[in-house]
Order: sequence, then structure tokens, then C-alpha cells
Amino acid sequence: MYGMHAMQYEITLPADYDMGIIRERVATRGHLLDDFGGLGLKVYGIRERGVDGSTLNQYSPFYLWHDEAGMNTFLFGGPFSGIVESFGRPAVQHWTVLGFEEGPAFGAHPVAAGKHVVSIPAEADPVAFLGEALDGLHEHLRQDGAHSGALAVDPRTWQVVRYSLWTGEAPESDEVRYRILHLSSPHLEKLRRGRQWDQPSSAANNAPGSASGGPAGH
Repeated sequence: MYGMHAMQYEITLPADYDMGIIRERVATRGHLLDDFGGLGLKVYGIRERGVDGSTLNQYSPFYLWHDEAGMNTFLFGGPFSGIVESFGRPAVQHWTVLGFEEGPAFGAHPVAAGKHVVSIPAEADPVAFLGEALDGLHEHLRQDGAHSGALAVDPRTWQVVRYSLWTGEAPESDEVRYRILHLSSPHLEKLRRGRQWDQPSSAANNAPGSASGGPAGH
């Protein structure tokens, strides 16, 4: 089984940029990923200056991949080339997904998204910190209007991201809020629900240094 991956790039646009251009782009191209292999969901999110507390204009798609091969196909020689041609090559943020859950409004159409980002303090136990963050995701998604959400971590920076979708306004506890122009979710059912690290893989169990093989250095 492949692990789930989250991905986002942020294209910040001039303060006087006509965001209608982005809306038209999504309206004409967004459907092209509606059946893309390996893609659990893509949120076509935008931020607009003066809306939802945003100080800038930004096009910020967010992805959840259930299959690494699909993500690689997208980035290397796939549809991502259209972004590069139009805006230059943005930095692609990438996280390992630790949890994905449905909210009470999962069957409805989300119109907004929210993001909360925190860094794990150097002195903190990352396992305990992430366990509490996963509990926080569960509580966050119990609110009315919550469609779904994911918790993900970048172990290079120990940055933790909670990204959630909403059928109404995203809550203010999500410091960064987006309007959703389109949602592609060709393989939403393949995104594994719940915590992603609770069950160790059989490979890990059988590896040298596992419970059956004694301690190992990694």
C-alpha cells in the first residue's frame, strides 16, 4: 500500500491582478484532472486581497495523492507543465499525510478551505505532538459544515499542516482561508481514513531490528 502525500504550490500574484483570469483558467481547465490517476482530490483554491483576511492575491492548489506514481506523473511531464508555462516553476511544498477524516458535511459540495500551520518545537516529543494534532483534527472536523480534512507533516522542517474543506465559511482558527473554484476528486474513496501510522507495515515488522529481530539503528 502506498502512503498518502499532500502537495501544494502557492502562486502569489500582483495586488492589482485580475483574479477573473484565474477563475476562467479553472473553469476551462479544472475538469482535466477529474479522472487523473492516483489523485484523491485537488482543491483549486484562491486567496483574494481583502477577502477572508487575505493581504494578497494567490492561486494555491492543494492535492492529496493516494499513489506516489500519480503524483510523479503529474509533476514530471504531466499537467504541471501548464503551470510552469504560465507562471514559471513554483516551489512545490510536500508533506506526508498522517491522518484524513470526513466531517459531517462530507456528502455536500465544499466552497471554502482552511489551513493551519505549526512547527513542532525542538524540545517536543514529535510522536506525542502529532498524536495531539491528530486529536485536534478530529475535533476540528466535528464542526457543522466540515467536509473533510487532512493532517500532514514535513519531517525535514517538522512543519505540521492541517488542511480542511468546508461547505460554508472556513473557521477563523484556520489562519489561511481559501475560496474553492473547483474540486477534482477522482479517487476520493481511495484516501485511507483515520490515522496513517497506527498499523506498522509487514515490511517494517519483518525488517532487521524489528520486534522479532532486535534493536536497529536508523
